[in-house]
Amino acid sequence: MASTTLLVAAIDFGTTYSGWAFSFKHEYETDPTKIGARQWQGGQLISMKAPTTVLIKPDAKTFDSFGYEAERKYTDLASNDNYEHKRWYYFRRFKMMLHGKMGLDRNINLEDETQKALPAKTVFSLVIRYLKEDMMKNTNNQLSSGNITEDEITWVLTVPAIWTDAAKQFMREAAVEAGIKNENLKIALEPETASIYCRLLPIEKMIEGGGMASFKPGSVYMVMDAGGGTIDITVHEVLSDGKLKELHKASGGAWGGNQVDEAYRQFLISLVGNRVFRRFQDEKKEDYLDMFRDFEIKKRDIAPDINYKVTIRLPSSLKEIFEDESGEDLGKAIAQKKYGNEVVLAGDKLRINNAVMKSLFSNATESTVTHVKDLMKDKIVRNVSSILMVGGFSESKMLQHAIRASFPNVKVIIPHEAGLVVLKGAVIFGHSPSSVSHRVCKYTYGISTTSTFDNKKHDIKKRIHRDETTLCSDLFAKYVEIGESVALNVATKAESFIPTTESQSSVGVEIYASTHKSPMYVTDDGCLKLGYVSVNILDTSVPRDERCVLVSMTFGGTEIEVTATEERTGTITKATVNFLG
Repeated sequence: MASTTLLVAAIDFGTTYSGWAFSFKHEYETDPTKIGARQWQGGQLISMKAPTTVLIKPDAKTFDSFGYEAERKYTDLASNDNYEHKRWYYFRRFKMMLHGKMGLDRNINLEDETQKALPAKTVFSLVIRYLKEDMMKNTNNQLSSGNITEDEITWVLTVPAIWTDAAKQFMREAAVEAGIKNENLKIALEPETASIYCRLLPIEKMIEGGGMASFKPGSVYMVMDAGGGTIDITVHEVLSDGKLKELHKASGGAWGGNQVDEAYRQFLISLVGNRVFRRFQDEKKEDYLDMFRDFEIKKRDIAPDINYKVTIRLPSSLKEIFEDESGEDLGKAIAQKKYGNEVVLAGDKLRINNAVMKSLFSNATESTVTHVKDLMKDKIVRNVSSILMVGGFSESKMLQHAIRASFPNVKVIIPHEAGLVVLKGAVIFGHSPSSVSHRVCKYTYGISTTSTFDNKKHDIKKRIHRDETTLCSDLFAKYVEIGESVALNVATKAESFIPTTESQSSVGVEIYASTHKSPMYVTDDGCLKLGYVSVNILDTSVPRDERCVLVSMTFGGTEIEVTATEERTGTITKATVNFLG
């Protein structure tokens, strides 16, 4: 954190909901958990986060509104019969387009609700800019004198730990495009910020499972960050100095709360048919959004022990479209479906048997449990004494029950307001970014090199000739291995390289990542070129074998820095790996 920092502000850019929080430096020093956050209002609902929804004007570049306001305005536009809303760009739940993309292109496009495309970087940066400016406006309004300037703020942007390096860099670039200075920005991994925050909470701030005692030095616990898009899982050990050491590489999948929404959507399609549902979604946007808002509230109350039917309002417009398309009465048609009397339409109310409602959670909960069971087979993870459940989906009684029932011998810890833990922890991380000492590599990292050709082990297709020497090209020189624990901000052991020809005046260092432990060649399946560093060799008059270049890597928060040193002169070249090509 810069010495000029007076305030740390964090932005939790979520798949389903987003928000910001802050704390002043002097307040952090007396009470780290004293953190301010905006309250957002949508109708009669007040929440600490707003829907990750943005409305962009028809010119394709001007921000109009965000969150509940974007939903309201787009609904108003869609209620007109002139299809005016189709000229506007309406994006919601778009963060998942970055998930799992190892070879991400910074120029990738994003489609809105009506399949119109804009550059993804534009959409992300407009949202970040709005949240940034909203935070500054609200914070400065609270000050009795003077304003906080941007140079006095350290910004923290959260990302899932399971994201690729390219996706994390994409978010950094979007934030810089939004007006946040690169040197004032920190990228934080969501499970880590949750872990940092929960370690400071007293036991009364936990729904159950324990407080500070669960995070004392030597403790090993799993962090399950269950959001709208992903379930993001890491395993932490608390070291003697209070810092965190990651013991297992981040893992997880797209099994968040949105899976439940999608299951509900498919359930409705099974009742009315795909054609009817598509027409309803396109023509009755206001009713469509209201229907899913109603479900969002209902699904929070679904628990394993409920024994009553759940009532959800079904818009009359959906019923009318169904009857227009089919000529049938919707109530009678539903009665003939596979659900029988488990699903009944009474007026504008859909009464759904509790077993049917619970089944909507099955895909998300079963995928998560299966993954955790697989993790528990690892000898490192077997020592886990507790599971810390955070993120908005962790507030679901269905997910909580699935975890407790599947792992009865492991303590389950759930903080109050689990959906805000990542955001508040990100603020604390901004004040104390050295809270994490080690991370586990998600990939094997190395560089492309050449070596004397060996007929017994090298591929004949890789044989090349340089200055009467027969060499093997494209060899993967490994620096760190997937699953290996790496100290943050500490350089790896330097490896030495020499030019392949006498006339060579520079050494090019190509950096690669692989999903395999020990790739032979950089062209093997699972390998991806990350970047390139060139080191000039000023004096080519000295013998080739004396022109040695030492190359090391330093793993920081979310970046990799490559340092190349010309051994004879001490000339140093540094570069941050560009994961976006």
